[in-house]
Amino acid sequence: MMQQLPLGIKLSDSASFSNYIPDANNRHLIEMIKATLQGNGGHYLYFWGATGTGKSHLLQGACHYLTQHGGNPIYLPLKTLSHYSADSLMGLETVDLLCLDDLQAVVGLQEWERAIFHLFNALRDAHIPLLITANAAPKQLDLQWPDLVSRLLWGGVFALNHLEMDLAIQALQHHAQTRGLHLPAKIALFLLEKTQGELAQAIALLAQLDDAALSNKKALTLPFVRQILNGNN
Repeated sequence: MMQQLPLGIKLSDSASFSNYIPDANNRHLIEMIKATLQGNGGHYLYFWGATGTGKSHLLQGACHYLTQHGGNPIYLPLKTLSHYSADSLMGLETVDLLCLDDLQAVVGLQEWERAIFHLFNALRDAHIPLLITANAAPKQLDLQWPDLVSRLLWGGVFALNHLEMDLAIQALQHHAQTRGLHLPAKIALFLLEKTQGELAQAIALLAQLDDAALSNKKALTLPFVRQILNGNN
């Protein structure tokens, strides 16, 4: 019996194209994704990079963008779903966009690799856009299904890099704005230094600080931020 995927996979409200800041090598990435979603390019794009390089942000931003334009996208975080049966991917060629996040989570699971291969072909035949992310380039993933590797090389393959510090500060400030927070540059720099430049971890700290500022009815100042993150609230 086919195992159903869980309902209620929630997209981050703050993940949008408008607040995505690309690294210096990918300045035209958003335009390229939009062209793919509009059917003006190939049907498939692949993004790879380390944690904190914005892969999930891009996919969820694409889903928000298509929803705003009347489309029906599906976002699947494979780290969460890899323990489900790969048969649950059947029928997804009826959506308007499929986003598969963290492909490395199913590497070595032949049932999943085979299902993604067949789904790739079905989406291509139906002219439905497919966006995939992973932590490595296709040839470096050690996939067991050779035909899937060849398919993953058919479209644009883009390496995402960590942002330079000034751009990372700007990105963190954008995220703060979406939460209604004013985040001074010196505090953004403090958070990024505390997380060794990992933007995703800095964003998680920002959410913690937002909750603390709201409950304490305080603005974000450096002493307050240090107090909260040191657990002295």
